[in-house]
Amino acid sequence: MKQVQFVVEAKKYFEVDAERLEQAKETDMVLVTIDFENRKADYIWYGAGENPANFPSESDDFDGVVALWEDLGRPGE
Repeated sequence: MKQVQFVVEAKKYFEVDAERLEQAKETDMVLVTIDFENRKADYIWYGAGENPANFPSESDDFDGVVALWEDLGRPGE
């Protein structure tokens, strides 16, 4: 497995980031991509009904994102 991609609720994704958690709406989602080969994690934060391709991806902490992925039961595996 080189890469995995999954969608998670923004409130769940940002629960350890108080500033972003406060900004996230109940219906916001996050598309997460984990690249195991290069040890990179990126996410795209978007609103309900919107296309995530219309938003920029942002880098995140690889180890933290992998821990969340494992807590969620390894979606997208």
